[in-house]
Amino acid sequence: MDILKLKNESWWFRSCGGVDVLRQAIPLIISCGSISLMNFTDRVFLMWHDPDSMTASMQGMMLFWSAVSIPVAVTAFVTTFVAQYCGSGNYRRIGSAVWQGIWLGFVSAPFLFFLEPYLIQLFVLFNHGENLVRLESMYFNYMLWGAAATIGGESAAAFFRGRGKMQIEMYNNLFCVALNIFLDYCMIFGKCGFPAWGLAGAAIATMISQWARFIIYVTLIFWTDFREKRYNILNGMKPDFRLIGRILYYGTPSSSYTFIDTVTFTLFLMIIGGLGETARNATTIAFTMNSFTFIPLTGIGIVVTSMVGNQLGANRPDLARRATNTAFVIGCVYTGFFAILFIFAPEFLLRVFSIFSDAKEFEEICSLTVILLRFIALYIFFDSCAFIAGSTLRGAGDTIFVMRFVFIVAPLLPMSCLIGIQFFGLGLMWCWTILTLNVFIYFICFTLRFCGKKWESVRVIEKELQKK
Repeated sequence: MDILKLKNESWWFRSCGGVDVLRQAIPLIISCGSISLMNFTDRVFLMWHDPDSMTASMQGMMLFWSAVSIPVAVTAFVTTFVAQYCGSGNYRRIGSAVWQGIWLGFVSAPFLFFLEPYLIQLFVLFNHGENLVRLESMYFNYMLWGAAATIGGESAAAFFRGRGKMQIEMYNNLFCVALNIFLDYCMIFGKCGFPAWGLAGAAIATMISQWARFIIYVTLIFWTDFREKRYNILNGMKPDFRLIGRILYYGTPSSSYTFIDTVTFTLFLMIIGGLGETARNATTIAFTMNSFTFIPLTGIGIVVTSMVGNQLGANRPDLARRATNTAFVIGCVYTGFFAILFIFAPEFLLRVFSIFSDAKEFEEICSLTVILLRFIALYIFFDSCAFIAGSTLRGAGDTIFVMRFVFIVAPLLPMSCLIGIQFFGLGLMWCWTILTLNVFIYFICFTLRFCGKKWESVRVIEKELQKK
């Protein structure tokens, strides 16, 4: 009995310990890792097709994520509602919460087309060159046709994330990533009867896979409710303006964080895009490699948000804190492995980009990318801790603090880069130094907030439904 008790109290087997977190995190790490593989494959194919197309895909994709970041973050915040409803035993509220998020996504998507002419002027503003602007604008336009599925899909995914059913997201993402990679190959190079559309083919493939992901989620939601009969999915389809108000009240600060953070990073990339072809191509490749660390970390972040929401819904802040501490350890081990690779084997990692590329041209890009990967190795540990701490705050609903912090700190990244370039003649290394310092500031502030106790008392669900 004493041995069993000791085992259950160990770091691995205790509630919200290593096994609990990894059981939910591994499917999402695989899922998000497959998205990293998709982005990697997409950009490798485009590098073989045309280096400018590779850079345009990243710039266009970042502008797209900036445009959809607010509605995506609001609908993704439904995860916190689902988790807290589940933790408090109010299962019949889950269906309504999910559908309000989906409707918010579908209503917001058409407005993005009205903003398109103004948004693509950013490419011109940062002197990207006529051909690059044309490619970036084309990619961005095709991606907008998948915006409704991208935004609504986050709320649909929240039905599974908030209940800890991470395997569903893993299988769905793996299927859609495989579909995307297959369509990329066919539509970029003109294989299997498809025309050779190049960059347009890459964008269309991504858009189709987003719609496939959304449709699969909705089908599985109805099937789950048909079997378990407790989530009120069909009746929950009607608008619930009180619940929409709560989602917007708590989700908007979270979306402001995502929006400002994404926009400032997009501006950072656009500033680098004006520093020349070698600088922007090296940066694109470096961030593509970085996606193998950061995107899987988003999976761990989703698990933390879900577990913290569940435990706070059950009125167990001690277990919510333990789940976060466990995720810190897992995140540090994971990023540490990639930091070693980026320091000691960067040339090996970059070989795939050199296939079918001009050897002399790629040698210069490769030398610069090696330096940038070492910047990434320096900050990814702190980036992972900041991201996990921020996920805890969002899982609790402590989004006002997150919003205020990001509004103050995030704009410093592009502003500092522009000042250094315009007034002091500094270049790429200055921009990456500022990026690294920016990550350190996020790490310090978010971890200090986590170490406090204020977030433990926050709840997003209705007061009368909270567990005493």
